Amino acid sequence: MKLLLGLLLLPTLSFASSFVPTSFSANYEETLKSVTGKERKSFGKIDYKFPGHLRFEVTQPNPTLFVVNPQKSWLFQPAFVKGEKDQVTIQKSSNLPIIKFLDSVKDGVEQSKLFTTKYNKNEVTLTFVKTIQKEMGFTEVVLQANKDAKSIKELKGFEKIILTKVDGSKTNIRLIDIKENVSFPPGNFEYKPSANAKITNQ
Repeated sequence: MKLLLGLLLLPTLSFASSFVPTSFSANYEETLKSVTGKERKSFGKIDYKFPGHLRFEVTQPNPTLFVVNPQKSWLFQPAFVKGEKDQVTIQKSSNLPIIKFLDSVKDGVEQSKLFTTKYNKNEVTLTFVKTIQKEMGFTEVVLQANKDAKSIKELKGFEKIILTKVDGSKTNIRLIDIKENVSFPPGNFEYKPSANAKITNQ
């Protein structure tokens, strides 16, 4: 699953910890644009809890489930053909770009050493320093709103998130119906494979 997203925060203003809530749940629409200009859309749901917890479910076009906690991650891909086994890949948690970014900006990014910040009307661009780009997985994050970006103090105030990955491809993300400070049920950030699934440990 190559279409991992990333998320954001806005510097210079004193945002405290409420800009990126301790936990949130949202539906999303993602458009992945390759370096050749081809586009691919996907839809699904994302749950996040600080620190290092993510449940990322793709519902369309190809159902996929990715679950991460600070100890372990699971990638579930259902069988494409009847009679074949579902695929589950299990590995130690690797701090994916989205988690690294959300965790790092949980308490604000004023005077951040990770990136520089530039405002332009309804946009704010976060450009990561070269020494951290490979580790983060992307070079730049652009947050777009329908009003002056400097006036926005919450994650849900931005309409679009545009990430430029290290390979030059871009991912446009639109979060829908964000619910903040969610109390997730036990086991939400764990996954138990079915008995007939093909399991790969990495």
